[in-house]
Amino acid sequence: MSGYLLKEPGVSVEAKIDWREGYLEPGEYIDGDLGWVVVPARGGDDARVTLQQFDDGASYAWITKGVAGRVYMIAAQALTNTGRVLERALVLRVAA
Repeated sequence: MSGYLLKEPGVSVEAKIDWREGYLEPGEYIDGDLGWVVVPARGGDDARVTLQQFDDGASYAWITKGVAGRVYMIAAQALTNTGRVLERALVLRVAA
């Protein structure tokens, strides 16, 4: 997945971060999800994470809402089986 997502204001979109693409060491896997954040998150109609999950190599979040024309940063953190904390951010733009 690229570091950029585009969504319509009334549609949910799945964000995925594949930690196998340059983040995990050989033999390492995702052991825990440390969560996703949306910035800015002022409330109301701003974009928000409604569901999140992970598997041994990726983190997923479902993003809803969002103000038309606004750009958000969505970031995820994951814990590996070796105790490392990984973090990656994506840009989300809500179509006007």
